[in-house]
Amino acid sequence: MHFRTLAAVFVVATAAAAPAMAADEINWTGFFLGGHLGMLSSTTSFNDPNGPPIYGGSVTAGGALAGFQAGYNQRVAPQWVLGIEGEYSFLGGSGSNTCLQPSTTVTGSNCKVQPQELATLAGRVGFLTQPQGRTMLFGKAGVSWLRSSVSMNPATVSFLDPGYIAQGITFSDDPNQPAPTSGSIGAFGPTIGAGVEYAFSPRWSMKFEYDYHHFSGMSLVTPQVTDVSETGVVTNLGSGGSSAMTQNLHIAKVGLNYRFGGPAKDTPASLSSAAADEPPFVPGWEFDVGTRFWYSSGRYQNQNGSPNQLVSRLTYRDVIGQSGELFARADAPFGVFVKGFVGAGGLSKGKMYDEDWGLNSELGAVPTGFEVTESDLNGTLHYITGDIGYNVMRGRDHKVGVFVGYNRYETTMNAMGCDQLVATSSGVCSQPPIPPTTNGISQIDAWQSVRVGVSAEATIFDRLKIAGDFAWLPYVKYDGLDIHRVRNIFFPVQGYGKGVQAELILTYMATEKFGIGIGGRYWSMWSSYAYETSTPTNIFEVETDRYGVFLQASYKFMAPR
Repeated sequence: MHFRTLAAVFVVATAAAAPAMAADEINWTGFFLGGHLGMLSSTTSFNDPNGPPIYGGSVTAGGALAGFQAGYNQRVAPQWVLGIEGEYSFLGGSGSNTCLQPSTTVTGSNCKVQPQELATLAGRVGFLTQPQGRTMLFGKAGVSWLRSSVSMNPATVSFLDPGYIAQGITFSDDPNQPAPTSGSIGAFGPTIGAGVEYAFSPRWSMKFEYDYHHFSGMSLVTPQVTDVSETGVVTNLGSGGSSAMTQNLHIAKVGLNYRFGGPAKDTPASLSSAAADEPPFVPGWEFDVGTRFWYSSGRYQNQNGSPNQLVSRLTYRDVIGQSGELFARADAPFGVFVKGFVGAGGLSKGKMYDEDWGLNSELGAVPTGFEVTESDLNGTLHYITGDIGYNVMRGRDHKVGVFVGYNRYETTMNAMGCDQLVATSSGVCSQPPIPPTTNGISQIDAWQSVRVGVSAEATIFDRLKIAGDFAWLPYVKYDGLDIHRVRNIFFPVQGYGKGVQAELILTYMATEKFGIGIGGRYWSMWSSYAYETSTPTNIFEVETDRYGVFLQASYKFMAPR
């Protein structure tokens, strides 16, 4: 009873305190309800109670999110809006990496992270621009809650083989294969964000937003540790207690809000005088064509052996891509649109890391719990995307549409030379030596994806347009070939999985038809199940991501007036 009374007093008081609003201005005051779609990138760091890692220690996971939001805005000054917003999102994503690896004699673990749910409660401060106040720049801060599925999977232990015994190495004990630990872990943490929201009618608005979340205070029981020295001394240790975790989450999303306030439809009183003088908007044929340059950084990773008994992992990290693109979009007067782009370029810089656990005598000169090598990279990338969709909302200054489509992404990466980073006595890079001019390993991959997503754009200022494209990939087909050229070994791999692709573009229309823009793009794909085609029992996990900035120039013709 007291809560309802206080709430009623608050609404009446804030309404009375609101500044007078001109008849041609957008009314931001009131409750709102909407939905959102976007992408996420998370980094989870693991603290090993047995010591700092010599390699790895953090997991990057890409993914998608979809959810809803609700809140209340109050205009407190001619250009200022205060509000509160609650959001809930379903998350889909996955990532894994080496963790709990304090030395070369210890068989560490493969840590896997899958973000699943996110809830946020935040206050917002908005600044209104344009004569009508249709565009609101806002910042937000508050508290959020995240739930993730986390597992720690000890790597394989396979030292006992005739080769080492023939060398006179006697193992003091049988190495145990430790069991994995896992859990569904929730945590609270702070969040901050910023974005722009554009009211394209008195009731409807779209927003483009970035949020950062930080979570700590999480932990998981550390798996059992097995230590095997180069001379064959085996020590099977119990759990080292708990491993603490921290998680950082970056999110970009597009949202659509319905505001419970203002007139139900556009009227002369709800539009500026300039807009009221224009004839009603009639959709027509509209075409956009252009070219882009995309500067990106990428990562690719595959690992074989079951998730609980990891044998080997290849990681291609910080791989720089420079590619050119052609793109086009056509909108029909009856709501249908088609769009797409095609691009190609080169890969350079970056490093390839080859990790092995529990090396047998065919690969290692001595028993080695863990070793990792490093190689330089070069290569190529090619990609093509095509979508068909329908504009559920379209006006002179905005479009909101849904689409389905197809994407194909191909890369070839060549690892040159071999440098032993740890466990030099294993002899991996010296039997035989691999000089920097020698292509030791090549990775050839093709990812084919079904795209389902939302495309939105709005003219937020005079001549300045913002657009977003967010696609969930419910089905991804993977075909890869891992070539170990020095050993003349081939690993053909097939699989299927999921992914997300997103981009955000800011365009300045220098003329009515010619525009220049800058944008950001993020792709992430991962396997749900993959295997070596020549040996189906050899299970793989594969994941890749690529992100970067692009510059573009576009030309619009046959646009409606």
